[in-house]
Amino acid sequence: MKALETIQISCRWNEELRCFELSGSTHPFSWVSPLLAWHEETFYGTMIEIENDIVRLSPWQALTWFALRPHSRFSAVEWADEFTARLEAWAKHIWNDVRERRFLPDASLWKNTGGAWNEAGRTRWRGADDDPDPFVATWRSLAIADWLSRDPELRRLWGEIVRAYPLIAAQSDQWTGTEEDWLEQIGWLGDRPPFTVGLRLTEPEKDGELWTLEPVALALDDSVIAPLDRLPRAWRPYESSVARAIHRIQTIVPWLGDENESLLRELSDDQAWRFLSEESVKLTEAGVRLLLPDWWHDIRQAQLSIKAKLSPSVRTESLFGLERLSEFDWRVATNGIEWTEEEFAALAEQQRRLIRLRGQWLILDPALVRRAQALMEKAKKEGVPIHDVVAQTLLAEANEREEAMDEEIPIEIDVHDQFRALIRQLQTIDELPRANVPPSFRGVLRPYQQRGVDWLVFLRRFGFGACLADDMGLGKTVQLLAYLAYVNDTERPNAPALLICPTSVIGNWQKECARFVPTLRVYVHHGPNRARNDAFLQAAREADLVITSYPLAHLDHDDIKQIHWHAICLDEAQNIKNAQTKQARAIRRLNGNHKIALSGTPVENRLSELWSIFHFLNPGYLGSAAEFERRFAGPIEKEGDAHKKAALQALIRPFLLRRTKTDEAVALNLPDKIEQKEYCPLTAEQAALYEQLVNDTLERAKAASPFARRGLILQMVNGVKQICDHPALYLKERQPRQLVERSHKLEKLVELVEQIRANNESCLIFTQYVRMGEMIQELLSDLLDERVLFLHGGVPKPTRDRMVEEFQAQHASIFLLSLKAGGTGLNLTAANHVIHFDRWWNPAVENQATDRAYRIGQTKFVHVHKLITTGTIEEKIDEMLEQKQALADVITEGEAWITELSDDELRDLLALSAAAKGGA
Repeated sequence: MKALETIQISCRWNEELRCFELSGSTHPFSWVSPLLAWHEETFYGTMIEIENDIVRLSPWQALTWFALRPHSRFSAVEWADEFTARLEAWAKHIWNDVRERRFLPDASLWKNTGGAWNEAGRTRWRGADDDPDPFVATWRSLAIADWLSRDPELRRLWGEIVRAYPLIAAQSDQWTGTEEDWLEQIGWLGDRPPFTVGLRLTEPEKDGELWTLEPVALALDDSVIAPLDRLPRAWRPYESSVARAIHRIQTIVPWLGDENESLLRELSDDQAWRFLSEESVKLTEAGVRLLLPDWWHDIRQAQLSIKAKLSPSVRTESLFGLERLSEFDWRVATNGIEWTEEEFAALAEQQRRLIRLRGQWLILDPALVRRAQALMEKAKKEGVPIHDVVAQTLLAEANEREEAMDEEIPIEIDVHDQFRALIRQLQTIDELPRANVPPSFRGVLRPYQQRGVDWLVFLRRFGFGACLADDMGLGKTVQLLAYLAYVNDTERPNAPALLICPTSVIGNWQKECARFVPTLRVYVHHGPNRARNDAFLQAAREADLVITSYPLAHLDHDDIKQIHWHAICLDEAQNIKNAQTKQARAIRRLNGNHKIALSGTPVENRLSELWSIFHFLNPGYLGSAAEFERRFAGPIEKEGDAHKKAALQALIRPFLLRRTKTDEAVALNLPDKIEQKEYCPLTAEQAALYEQLVNDTLERAKAASPFARRGLILQMVNGVKQICDHPALYLKERQPRQLVERSHKLEKLVELVEQIRANNESCLIFTQYVRMGEMIQELLSDLLDERVLFLHGGVPKPTRDRMVEEFQAQHASIFLLSLKAGGTGLNLTAANHVIHFDRWWNPAVENQATDRAYRIGQTKFVHVHKLITTGTIEEKIDEMLEQKQALADVITEGEAWITELSDDELRDLLALSAAAKGGA
């Protein structure tokens, strides 16, 4: 009967997509349904891909369709080309192979790719017989892989086989077995042997005898172990498998075969070492079972270590000024056995790798032996750095001993009780001897500050650098000055101390030195007219303390490095947190007896910043930067390794002292409120603007009427106050450039706020000028990436109330206020820092503003910061307020009193000091 319809079909193979593409004489929608309605693999024609009149079939879908397509009386298929016509015959050929299970994994790929047995994540398959065309092999392999991926049960079974029996040489450089080996393993050839062939190595009973190597058969469940010449009767039919296994072993380790192609049965010491240390790894990776002496695993894991016992003659009193120790009793140990240096040298001369000593087998790798001997010789010749001795003792005391890296030979240092007592003193600050501060220090130290001085003096005695990391406001400056006073009085050093600090706090240090240690001779190395070359050396040697800035520590390094300082102190030491900067490298190259770092935030972002500070204080103590990253920073920052964190804390704790305002011992000794003045120099731009404004105004005032003169002077006072804040405020710049760099006062504000936020605290910032507040708000918002509130006279009351509620609820941590709008009537006890960016020159007004935070309901310590530009009217009026209370009563009336001063008095009040004229 003739079909009702004839459909002409052509097919092509898409190599890129690995699929067959069918096209017909009409649109696919007219022939797909009748031709695939019976086809289960395409879900009866509904699960196919059609694109641009092309029907795509996967290799398995195409195989089943071409091989099993039934004849229909309604439609007939006519092949449009020779390739499509041959596909039907090839498909039936492949289908018969699949149905009769005449296919197997393609071992040829294993041999050609050195152990790889799949491609694109799929196993390669081949037929048992020759194929009529090369394309048939490709189609069969892809179709079977496609079939396995589509059938969940088959996919699971094949996955279990692959996991249980991977290619035996999967981790080796080359496949060493045969196709039959693997097919036998997975059961493809029928029942697999109930045993596997392995090797048993037995050590000699006496020195000088040979080792025994014996091939054995091991039951798959390890219940039976039999020599190959005494196989159980049930195992004898598998002797061909035994022969193949022995051949594989000889292929993997050729030297195990003798001249008769049999396995060596007796091994010398060197051969046994080679078998154990090298060939056992290859054989194990190839799937060969090995029965090795029980002790091999233990001694293979055992490390060679060097033990150095500190000589009792080394007393702690003799450590002062020493960098290295050389008096040790040396020993070498491995696997619980210890030798003296002489015994170890005698064993090393024998050049044996395996030694039986005191009933135990031991490994002595000649390369490790040579390294151990070289390490001991170097240590005896050069000494062991004291910081290494301290570090090991600290870790041992904290039970945080570190593991040695591969191929490293650790030196385990054993110290005597007196040295351990020193370590315990380092760990317990309250047990340190008291350093009696001399009368030259004009101040009273709180108990925790006295302990800080004791700690600095104690570390100085033994040459250890110190990082004083007390919270802001706890008196790091005072403690350092008391330390310097003590050293000057007790040691009378013949060299000065060096203090390096940010430019913005040089004036502050000058003031604090004059206040607390007025007898201290201070030389400030700063400004364009600073001393150079011989003049610098003379000025420095005539001083007790030289103060300079971080930039000049680099720029004037050639001058500064000529002096061996009795102490080198860094204020705001986070300035060297990047160890690779020229500034940090220059500072590390300076020479000094004792190094001190002051920083409330020794770690701002990454642990590498802590390493940089410690590399300045105690070079080499935490290893190189790369070693520190490997040992501590990486494991702690990336993996949260608690043991590494504890080990690092144990190492740094004796040399880093941090107390916070919330510490019980500190809080008991602190007042409710501390007021601190922060002195900031003018930049060169500010100094020029300031001087020009004063000179021009005073010149104009000479010819003005009394009324006009008062106006000019008030206008000038307002102008110089704006200049002291920021040049852009005075110049009325709409979009100021380089905001921070142009004002040291603004720079200081940023430093303060960053420290406050780093401690998760809140602050109020008062300014007289709305425009200044806007600049500060924009700057801090960008730098800190958080919301900054700003209350000024233009803020409506509902918004004002909402701001207060938000701040009190701690939804915002920085609150900017104009002095007039926010100086009274607000309860802002969420803040424990108050910053007066510019002064009102009225103590009562300032105190009212401070009382927004310092009032009933405040439970935290309050720290008040007053920013003052040095050498300007701000500093002079502050001195008047401090020294002349009577005049202060006049000043509280406002600024009008200034207009009544004579021209000479005005000039004295407004003229810049010589230091201020130098600018930054």
